[in-house]
Amino acid sequence: MRIAVEGCCHDELEIIYDVLEHIQHVEDTKIDLLLMCGDFEATRNPDDLMCMAVPAKYRDMKYFYKYYKGEKKAPILTIVIGGNHEASNYMQELPYGGWLAPNIYYLGYAGIVNVGGLRIGGISGIYKGCDYHKGHFEKPPYTDSAMRSCYHTRSLEVFRLKQVYKDVDIMLSHDWPLHAVQAGNKEQLCR
Repeated sequence: MRIAVEGCCHDELEIIYDVLEHIQHVEDTKIDLLLMCGDFEATRNPDDLMCMAVPAKYRDMKYFYKYYKGEKKAPILTIVIGGNHEASNYMQELPYGGWLAPNIYYLGYAGIVNVGGLRIGGISGIYKGCDYHKGHFEKPPYTDSAMRSCYHTRSLEVFRLKQVYKDVDIMLSHDWPLHAVQAGNKEQLCR
């Protein structure tokens, strides 16, 4: 199985899918799965834009709504997690995961799926100590603070993932794992 991995998407779906189509053509190969590690920005409509914790200049309807409305279909099975730039209202509608659009699956706050014999897990959001031990209390209409806290990772999601007794082959997170820079060329990365 050939898997492509994308960091932050920022609703650049058409660009990402075009690049993957180009790679498949040039390398004469087929990409079977696309994993996206947050900041997906699943905005269906202008109301969703108002539920994104981003400066107003970044609130822009780009491509996702076309996939949501069925005008387009993701050409590759796409699995996503949430980051810290999301339409929080939509992501909260699917806390345990679900289809955001045809062929685009959200793992929820934390989840695991099986794809082609691989167990793929993910935990959405970013760590923020002050919210980690709280439950999910946020609800629309969001205050400015709640619009941000709703994408903070909670201990409940970590607890749920710890209950899994089978190995996970691939794990997605939006936050970098602790000490991740130590595994690579730290000098080049930090310059």
